[in-house]
Amino acid sequence: MVKLFVSDMDGTLLNEEHVVSERNAKAIKALQQAGIEFVIATGRAYNSARPMLDAHKINCKMINLNGAAVYNLDGDIETKIPLEIDTVKEMLNYLEETKTAYSVMTDKYFYVGDKEAFVNRVKGMLRKLEIEKYTNIETDDAYSSDAQFIHELAYIKDMSEFSYTDDTTALKFMIFGEPSDSNLPNFLKTFEGYEDLDITSSGPDNLEVTHSKAQKGFAVAEYAASRGIAMEDVATIGDSLNDRSMLQMAGHSYAMENASPEVKAMAKFIAPSHREDGVAVVIEEILNQL
Repeated sequence: MVKLFVSDMDGTLLNEEHVVSERNAKAIKALQQAGIEFVIATGRAYNSARPMLDAHKINCKMINLNGAAVYNLDGDIETKIPLEIDTVKEMLNYLEETKTAYSVMTDKYFYVGDKEAFVNRVKGMLRKLEIEKYTNIETDDAYSSDAQFIHELAYIKDMSEFSYTDDTTALKFMIFGEPSDSNLPNFLKTFEGYEDLDITSSGPDNLEVTHSKAQKGFAVAEYAASRGIAMEDVATIGDSLNDRSMLQMAGHSYAMENASPEVKAMAKFIAPSHREDGVAVVIEEILNQL
């Protein structure tokens, strides 16, 4: 019996317009009313993910930055798993030397070194998503003011000066590159052997780097244990490689129809795509079995 339902956001709960549909929102509320806990597990930062749920008055626990940060119902951070500072400096040196686009994410800010390169990268990404309101982006203001994608942008002219304070504890790196270039495979080849790193992805144009202990599956398992819920009674749903650990660890795991064959192979079941409200379909099936 499912007692805890955990959902990814992009490509899963969010539709092609990057919003929570009315059907998905209604299903989540019905799930909660039935006494089944609902939790979000996303690569997004809290302030980037929260507004999409607030739009439907959905209140739930949130696992953010792939498990590097966990927030309670009041929006207070409960758990933070930072990257090792020595490894952070090694990655920064490598990324600067190879002129690879990246951002460093803390629980408060996005830090980037090359403002122009980062903004241009984001503009291209948003246009590729073919989201109507972003098709005419001309300035970084249009991007940085939108909580859908970011909470706070901070530019550091010399990233070698990056050091740990309360505001600059690195929780996640985003590495950007075109699928056709060598930036992503070269970074992966260089750092995949680091035992303190977990390197995954949410799409063909990025890599996501967190501490090896900061994974969605570990965060889900820890929360389930705190609630006295066995992993066999947990349902997880996702579409990307950064969902791997929670798909593999849950008793009921669902990959979206829009997921890659590799991700589908990790799950026990396949849900309809995010364009077809796949999350709602699965929740409705669970509720019908009660």
